[in-house]
Amino acid sequence: MSRPTYPRRLSPDHNASRPHSISMMPRFTDDAPRVAVQELNITNVARDYHNHGIAITTINTDSGSRALDRLLGHVAHGALHDSAERGPDAPKCHPETRTAVQKDIMGWVRHGEGDETPKRILWLSGPAGSGKTAIAGTIADECYKQGLLAASFFFSAFSGSMDRRLSKSLISTLVYSLTRHKSIVGLKEEVLSAVEDDPIIFERHLDQQLDTLILKPLRNVSGRSERRYWPAVIIVDGLDECQGSSESDIGPGGPLPALESRAQKEVLAALSRACADTTFPFRVIVVSRPEPVIRHFFSTSACPTLNMFLDDKYDPDSDIRLFLGAMFNDLRRRFNLSPTWASKDVIELLVKEASGQFIYAATVIRFLDNPRLGSPRQLLTRLLEWRRLNDSRPFAPLDLLYDRILRTSPDPLLAVKWIHVVKGPRPRDLPLYSKYLLESYPEEAVHVLGTLQSLVSLVDENGEPGFHVYHKSLYDFLDDPQRSSDLHVNEESFHHFARDRYYQTLQDRGPQSQAADHSTDPPPLEFFHLFCFHMAQYVDPYRKYTSGDVEWWLHHFGPALTIPMMFSSIHKQCKWYRCLPTCGVWRKGILRYCRGHGWRVPTTKEMLQDRFKRFVYIRNGPPQFPLRPPEVESSDSDPNSDESTATDIQP
Repeated sequence: MSRPTYPRRLSPDHNASRPHSISMMPRFTDDAPRVAVQELNITNVARDYHNHGIAITTINTDSGSRALDRLLGHVAHGALHDSAERGPDAPKCHPETRTAVQKDIMGWVRHGEGDETPKRILWLSGPAGSGKTAIAGTIADECYKQGLLAASFFFSAFSGSMDRRLSKSLISTLVYSLTRHKSIVGLKEEVLSAVEDDPIIFERHLDQQLDTLILKPLRNVSGRSERRYWPAVIIVDGLDECQGSSESDIGPGGPLPALESRAQKEVLAALSRACADTTFPFRVIVVSRPEPVIRHFFSTSACPTLNMFLDDKYDPDSDIRLFLGAMFNDLRRRFNLSPTWASKDVIELLVKEASGQFIYAATVIRFLDNPRLGSPRQLLTRLLEWRRLNDSRPFAPLDLLYDRILRTSPDPLLAVKWIHVVKGPRPRDLPLYSKYLLESYPEEAVHVLGTLQSLVSLVDENGEPGFHVYHKSLYDFLDDPQRSSDLHVNEESFHHFARDRYYQTLQDRGPQSQAADHSTDPPPLEFFHLFCFHMAQYVDPYRKYTSGDVEWWLHHFGPALTIPMMFSSIHKQCKWYRCLPTCGVWRKGILRYCRGHGWRVPTTKEMLQDRFKRFVYIRNGPPQFPLRPPEVESSDSDPNSDESTATDIQP
């Protein structure tokens, strides 16, 4: 038998074909498995074949395709370093900047195993706006070019796709990237076989997913190819922006801190466990702010970690100076400005104001490059007039910049409320949802946010009409009343605004801007489904609704779970002895609809109990909520129950 030959390390093949029917020794070509099946008489079903100590997994082509479809259905496509969602304008280091920190990281990636005390995890941290994600993106690109990038996941708290906010897609996304490396011979077949054996593996906790989809497959392919040709590093960016494990962890008011912390710890525990396993050959870069839960984990973890903090050691001032100089030169050329415009003294002043925060410098450039506000010459003069160097607060220059830019809007407080709405997850198939909901007349978005395009773009990550906030630090500013002062919108004011927008949209039976324009082009059906779903959180219990409003809502509600959500939430503000009129209108209409469509409705006893202990509907919770659609009722109804249903009860 001839000696196996191993492939050179290559970047993943983006046009990799569908899974083959069998994975054999490394010497076989892509077409070899079919021949091998005939020669060895291996049946075409998923099973293990052992030959001289090497386990060979075979998998039926059809079942392999099904397993691949299941895997792809749980991949957070937008979290990949080169995804369309992140786009070509994703944060990257400006040429010739951040070279020292990049050199340190790449040195660890290439030669970290040779350190006196090798560390498998590198934690890159730093304050808000210090350029962490730009560095992570640049390192990911460089590792990809060199065939060193095994996988990546870029979390984002204000991404349009929910799966970049949650940890549940992390392992499946990393696995997808790992299976595309042909240098790891046999891994794709092992993973697909594992998915075929346990189709609900993606619903299990991260530790189980790690074991089933990464560690066990790596053990099974050990020895089939040389590790020195495998990629070297996995990058996980923005861990502090992971908001929970699943959609149910993010409530109407946003993510809950306890659930955020739990999800982040689960991610770190899984990554640390992987790095402690000798089967797992990859090093891991974790990038985040130094949040308490993450700091505590690394300070107490048994897994050796290299901590790298973006402080003055890496001379951010020089990099910011270089960046501003290049950007000012670009503005001079494009706007035909004098060579003396934006002198070195001005650049030094702005470098001092930035205090090591790249986000300050980037926001300054976007502000100067906004024709709606004026020419760069006029805007730079205005910017310099805003300076206030006698403030000792750590974010004072950035806060002042955000404050002044927000006040260029004709209605700053309305703009802030819009920005808060934009923070919510945007449906992937309907990026215009927020625009439909917010506008009360055509092109109101341009009126309210047009001067703020250094902070929020009026197109989404894919260049489509929508909204995209550039940096999370804007929300840090707006959420802190000490920093944003009279621009701060508290939770009560925001919910009042959101309830009003939902109420007005309901009264117009669709987007208010289209009603005002007498548009004949209705929004897509997905808008109405999403509107009715979210309205369950924003019904104003003190507004007047009619039975016609309820009937329209029931005609457009979309998923069945929307009805019990509304039935539960509308009753929250009621007293035990008396329901609000709004609750009466909604619950009466819902019960009438559900009885007419075969739902299981609450019994008389249950409705009385609800006055003292309210029904609470939990998404993805147990199906015992007393208001259930027929398919749920038929599966768990009690044939011995003799309780009467609520046929004529006033809710």
